[in-house]
Amino acid sequence: MRIVEQTPDRLVLEIRPVGLMLLCVGLFLLFFALGFGMRLVLPALAGLVGMPQTPKLTNLPSVPGMNALGYASVIPLLVAVFLIKTRRLSFDRASGVISLASRGLLGRGEKTYPLEAFQGATLAASRSNNSGTTYRAVLQFSGTTGQVPVTPYSTSGPGPSRTVEAINSWLGPRVSVGGGPSLTLSGPQAQEALAALEKLGIRVPR
Repeated sequence: MRIVEQTPDRLVLEIRPVGLMLLCVGLFLLFFALGFGMRLVLPALAGLVGMPQTPKLTNLPSVPGMNALGYASVIPLLVAVFLIKTRRLSFDRASGVISLASRGLLGRGEKTYPLEAFQGATLAASRSNNSGTTYRAVLQFSGTTGQVPVTPYSTSGPGPSRTVEAINSWLGPRVSVGGGPSLTLSGPQAQEALAALEKLGIRVPR
């Protein structure tokens, strides 16, 4: 996660899954090498270094199941094409809009949400017996919008928690009065509401 812009009225975050992309490329090369490498790569390397083509290299026996592993190398490539995208998350107080734009190999897309319905960002955990616990940032909205994940996948590392921290720090503390909707203390309407509460002798920590 990288903070592109951060002002009192605007926050822009960019999420580039470089680690996940490297993982997909590494898995593709590994599966391809295990599945087809012995029969295709070794003769090609021998030709590059000037070694004569011998029957031992050109007629290597096919190991059962290895071809299937080679064909499975397309799976991490499909993940890279359809899921791995650069995402830019923008919060704008002036326009009252949150936008989530994505850019990948198949093109671009963008979705917008009302800032007034935004209640904050949370960290969603996903547990697996093999890879342990991974996380992703989730935007919480009131009404029918509900939860909007920032990414369609969970990852390990500090990236998701840093995204949540940056969003909530920019949004500011929130307070709920009388069980009603929460207010953002850094917003102008909330400041007016807090001033009115203080006139009534009710002090809210800032």
